[in-house]
Amino acid sequence: MDVDVVKFKRPKKHNALDLDHLKEIYEDFESCKNAVVIYGEPSFCSGIDLDYFRNAEEKEIEEFAELANSLILKICSYPKPVIAFVKGYAIGAGFSIALACDSVIADENAVFSTGFAKLGIAPDMGISYLLPRVIGLKKALYLLMSAERITAEKAYELGIVQSFGELEDAIKLAKELDGNSVKYIKELVYHELKKHVEKEMSLALMSIKEIRGQQDG
Repeated sequence: MDVDVVKFKRPKKHNALDLDHLKEIYEDFESCKNAVVIYGEPSFCSGIDLDYFRNAEEKEIEEFAELANSLILKICSYPKPVIAFVKGYAIGAGFSIALACDSVIADENAVFSTGFAKLGIAPDMGISYLLPRVIGLKKALYLLMSAERITAEKAYELGIVQSFGELEDAIKLAKELDGNSVKYIKELVYHELKKHVEKEMSLALMSIKEIRGQQDG
């Protein structure tokens, strides 16, 4: 049974996302036909590229948000297993992408953070829907508000990480979970996600405008 691999492509930036990088990942995922493993070296994805975020035009930020949220919906509705293999940082958008995957295999030195509060913007890309369902409401609220960085061991204790391992273990799990039921399971589990993600995106864009307005003032 085959497994498609989607790899982040900016290792020197710890795979931070600008619009071009996001488009590459989106297109790579869109071309997948089999079970999927998403990963990056030396980090999974450290979130949005802050230099890009500070300098991008408003229309470009809107395009980024639409594409990023569309990627989350595509992962969650993909009819085969999608496994994240997390090394290094999974922060902000990177954490959101990992959570959208059906399971997370992590390196023991991985680091996770919601990240968004550090930028003063609303949580986005499904994280405020997915995280409370994984770890519980109060713990999720704390991690969303504090943007605390947590170890892989803590993420495992909270249920974010399924197990520790290497890329090969993630590929093996993707094969093991594949089956006809997957598409129905995901449709049932995520049937309310789209509406929530649309609300998240509107609030995230609103909060970005507020921050930029304060900076301009």
